[in-house]
Amino acid sequence: MTWKQRDESAAQPKSDGGPSRWLGIGGGVALILAVLAVLLAWQHASDERRSAEDVKARVAAEMNRIEAEAARIEREAGQ
Repeated sequence: MTWKQRDESAAQPKSDGGPSRWLGIGGGVALILAVLAVLLAWQHASDERRSAEDVKARVAAEMNRIEAEAARIEREAGQ
């Protein structure tokens, strides 16, 4: 092997990927973490919506109870 051939083989980059391989792995991990964050945010929002609907149902039931009590008091007062 001559000196020229050795220099050319040393100047060529290795084909194992090196830093680009780690960048690809890091990008994949970042993508997975972003998907998990979106899923957690979506779950949290649906929990809040369910909680808000529960509050609305309790308020409606309490209003019905109060209106029924008021109607009963009016009937008793009218007698």
